[in-house]
Amino acid sequence: MFMRRHPLSRAQQLRRLLWPRMGLRRQGRYYIIKVARIQGTPHSIALGMAAGVFMGLTPFIGLHVPLSMGLAWLLGARMMAGVVGTLIANPWTYPAIWFASYRLGCLLLGMSPGEGQGPDLSLTFLLDHPWQLFMPMLVGGGLLGAVLGPLTYLVAKPLIALYQQRRAERRRAAARKRLKG
Repeated sequence: MFMRRHPLSRAQQLRRLLWPRMGLRRQGRYYIIKVARIQGTPHSIALGMAAGVFMGLTPFIGLHVPLSMGLAWLLGARMMAGVVGTLIANPWTYPAIWFASYRLGCLLLGMSPGEGQGPDLSLTFLLDHPWQLFMPMLVGGGLLGAVLGPLTYLVAKPLIALYQQRRAERRRAAARKRLKG
């Protein structure tokens, strides 16, 4: 019933993933409005966003959304805001996030970046020695999330409160206009 008449090819699906049909700026504005319209207090929405940003910076590809929902639930925050917060990790930002988290993790763990890597780097090497790549990314991503998560909360909470206040004022003005009119 809701399927496309002509399904998208793999190339078209990939293009849509990397470059949204409505453009990046409009897509970003869409997500901002989506977050602002989530029902809840500014605190619970901003806390959900912070949980999503924190989980989005971890190396758990494919688990960002369920992990952010779980963390938001544990914190008593809005889970949908957590899902939107994970959008910090996307195909455009993955390289920067992975690079920063790996380098920071190596620094914190006292490892030299690239240790044990090079031409012999393979999936079997990574599975046999997860410490070499995954642990620095986990430690570095955790620290980045611990910094950017609270920062997200501090920025999002007043903006969401302002949006909700203005929206309530617009609704009251529209209701008064209907009563007069």
